[in-house]
Amino acid sequence: MKTIAVLTDCSTDSAHATRVAFHMARKMKANLLLFSFCGNVIPTPINVAAQDSEPEPESRLAIFGRSMAREHAGRSFPGAYQPKVSLDEQNTDIVDIMTALLDREDICMIVTGTAGTADPVPFLLGDMCKRIIDWAAVPVMVVPPTAQLRNFEKIAFATHLHEEDINSIRHLGHLMDSYVAELMIAHLNCDPLNAAVRQAEEALNRDLYKKLNCGGVYFRSIPDTSTVKDWAWLSANKKTDLLVVVQTPHEQFGRFFKRGQNESVSYHLNLPVMVMPKLP
Repeated sequence: MKTIAVLTDCSTDSAHATRVAFHMARKMKANLLLFSFCGNVIPTPINVAAQDSEPEPESRLAIFGRSMAREHAGRSFPGAYQPKVSLDEQNTDIVDIMTALLDREDICMIVTGTAGTADPVPFLLGDMCKRIIDWAAVPVMVVPPTAQLRNFEKIAFATHLHEEDINSIRHLGHLMDSYVAELMIAHLNCDPLNAAVRQAEEALNRDLYKKLNCGGVYFRSIPDTSTVKDWAWLSANKKTDLLVVVQTPHEQFGRFFKRGQNESVSYHLNLPVMVMPKLP
């Protein structure tokens, strides 16, 4: 049984990321495992006259998890699959959390919020997210509070034309096979006249048809020669619901996500971003 791990601080922003995780878990027929960075305990009110001893105070994570499960059930159709929710209240440090996840073969994905930022980019480029991505053996999805709660209809995979990208695309296809979504493999081509780049694009396009046995996948070479970079290519023909990238060295990772930060204007992302682990 697949399990989605959710890293939360029990805040409003992380509640939205948890909603998205619940929605995905229902679609994927997966369970949820919640972790907390808050570590605080909220006492549960008791009727002293009715009990001989006080119960153990309930953790914020337990209250948060129960509230989110109740909310999700209220939005679900009768008889719909309801994810089983479990808590890990022992591990609250990021190193301990990631170590615990490495020991579990059922974990298929890690979901986290953006720590209070509306745009996922500052969190993606921050030290905390870098540590999560570096440790993770599964995809890490960062959910901004502006992300819509809906099924994915279009997924964009930003390729750097690495040979191993085809393995990451295959992994993504297996992970998201519950969704009937089109998958756009996009290359932001900074040098459209470069023959070597065109050959690499053609090679990847051939591999998509020869090595992947799935429909709804197509390749796009997107000219990226303008001095002002933005995210408009994600909305071409149809709005993208999920942006997927493969883990790359920090400098290259930073350059890609800073593309919307220009001197005159900043373009913000408002959709979830999934970082795939680098596969051999």
